[in-house]
Amino acid sequence: MTEVENRGSIFISYAWGNELENKEWVRQRIVSSVDWNHDVFWDRDSIAYGESIDGVIAQALANRPILILCLCDQDYVRAAHQVGSGLFRELQMLAKIAEEPGVRIVPLILENGCTDNLPAPLAGRLYLNLQPLHQLNIDLGMAVMSVAEGMKPAQVQNGINSQLAAFKLRQRALDFLRKRPVTIWGNGRTHEVMIYRQDAAPHPLLPAQWMWESDHWNYMLNDDGPTFCPTKGRWHWELSSSSIDMRPLATAVLSTFFEQLTGENEQKFLNQGGVVLANTFFRTVMITEPFSFDAEDIVGFMMRRDEGYEALEMLLDASDTDLEVAS
Repeated sequence: MTEVENRGSIFISYAWGNELENKEWVRQRIVSSVDWNHDVFWDRDSIAYGESIDGVIAQALANRPILILCLCDQDYVRAAHQVGSGLFRELQMLAKIAEEPGVRIVPLILENGCTDNLPAPLAGRLYLNLQPLHQLNIDLGMAVMSVAEGMKPAQVQNGINSQLAAFKLRQRALDFLRKRPVTIWGNGRTHEVMIYRQDAAPHPLLPAQWMWESDHWNYMLNDDGPTFCPTKGRWHWELSSSSIDMRPLATAVLSTFFEQLTGENEQKFLNQGGVVLANTFFRTVMITEPFSFDAEDIVGFMMRRDEGYEALEMLLDASDTDLEVAS
């Protein structure tokens, strides 16, 4: 197995807060994002019982090159100004090496009100504002890893903006789809697929009317096979490479969640989304397995691919337009 190249040392500077457990998220959201190719010092894991805390920290800070990530929340600001605290002593050590070659100190802003109260030697340094991600409980790992890899600030910010846009799209899609909850269930024995809604009796999944009128699908919808007979609500899926046989099912499922959309441009994105669902979901289900599919699955599997992300966004835009016209 090829060894991962070590890219240098990272020191995590943070304040414990009122209770030790309050900062366990640092392991999951910060440390785990960079420890696969960096030597990471995080006192929770890096100092053993009986060792001198200041001594071990000083030894860690002697590594070069070193990136020091300062997790700036209100606990950090308070502890930094508390004479004699562990963080106060740690910042004194940082001040001694702050301008040395191979040392990079990056304040990561996690909470409001911290930027104007950054202690020396953090004050005046270019910081990264992670508040928008942290407040929404969005993964910080990508942004932290980008900083560790030395990406330019504009690139890091573009990545954060993309994460925020994806979060907003996900929430927007779930809010829309949950207004009329739908669950699609497929029988692994008969391959009959049923639609379950709160406001209607269960009924078979049949091709949308626009699919019958589309040259893209109409030539195959009258097929009658053991696992594919759309006129009887029987559809094909199997654990294999994606095939044309699975795309009608995926498209019909997607159309069920956006049943008000039938226009030519909307069909384009229903078809595009259907290809994504066929590739990301239906080709992963064994031919003898049942499946269940709902709004969370639509959003999760569509957003795995760029073309699915685009299709979902366009379908939501079209749905909003239809609602505006109707009102």
